[in-house]
Amino acid sequence: MNRVVKSAQGNYVSSDSAADNIQTQRDILDLIVHCSEVGSSRVLIKEGALHPDYFDLSSGLAGDITLKLSSYRVKTAIVADLAKVKSERFLEWTAECNRVKEIFFTASEKKAKEWLLA
Repeated sequence: MNRVVKSAQGNYVSSDSAADNIQTQRDILDLIVHCSEVGSSRVLIKEGALHPDYFDLSSGLAGDITLKLSSYRVKTAIVADLAKVKSERFLEWTAECNRVKEIFFTASEKKAKEWLLA
């Protein structure tokens, strides 16, 4: 279940389990609505909450999710072990996302939280 995490720097929504499985545009819109309902424009998504198709650019899921999050200006940190992703294109795409500063990929939950709350 998505949960609200409160901190001195602000609140964010955390999506971290298979129960939160994000596999459609509707799922990401539900997460965005939840953020709005709790007054936050930040979300931390852990790998376990993402459908495996997310890590395959040809599925279109990563693009759909990124577009929705960007369109609604939701600052997003994604915690995932990118070392096990086999797609060079996916890794290039995540590096580009990290440069743009709207969506940040990292293997470290601590780094994700620091970036999200900065």
